[in-house]
Amino acid sequence: MSGAISTPTSGLEAARRVTTVGDSVGSELATWIGALEPSLLASLPLQVDVEGGSTPVVLAAVVTFFVASVLAVLVTYRFVEGYRRTRARPILLLAVGMFLLAPAPMFVRLLSGNLEAVPLAAQLLLTTLSELCGLLVILYAVYTT
Repeated sequence: MSGAISTPTSGLEAARRVTTVGDSVGSELATWIGALEPSLLASLPLQVDVEGGSTPVVLAAVVTFFVASVLAVLVTYRFVEGYRRTRARPILLLAVGMFLLAPAPMFVRLLSGNLEAVPLAAQLLLTTLSELCGLLVILYAVYTT
């Protein structure tokens, strides 16, 4: 297997490439794919598009995202620990606000970014509303005590 690897552009081309695989799993998969209707093959997401730049830039962005997520969860956890020790309502409000401000939007971005069924506008709306609610809860905790 030498040469450049290219992405199949259609389901039929993918089925043809799978038939060239010498092992029995590839042959069985090719038989299964060949039995599918052509209209169904055209709708299969067999083409992969990558966006985001060079590999080091994408890797740095992913690592930064996960580090920020872990730090946001740790800060929220510390607020929850403080609330459990003191039972002070403002600290609980800070914990809820911090969660809505940072970890919740990050998890929404992570989950909805991997689903094609969730449109980009809905992702932006959910994350922005979560951040807005987080800021409002934090402001409420600061100004009511």
